[in-house]
Amino acid sequence: MGLRYRLTAMVNVLRTASKPGRSEFWLLLRICLLGIAVLGAVGFLIRYVFAIVGLFT
Repeated sequence: MGLRYRLTAMVNVLRTASKPGRSEFWLLLRICLLGIAVLGAVGFLIRYVFAIVGLFT
């Protein structure tokens, strides 16, 4: 598992990789934005609950 093996593995991945199509790109974009929105909402709710309880100044 030396350097040569890692380099050939990287080259093989780059050879088989392809650009996503338009529909796949938009699907990935929507999924990422949804995940960011969910994380933001969870963070907001935690901060809001802490503010109500008085643990957050």
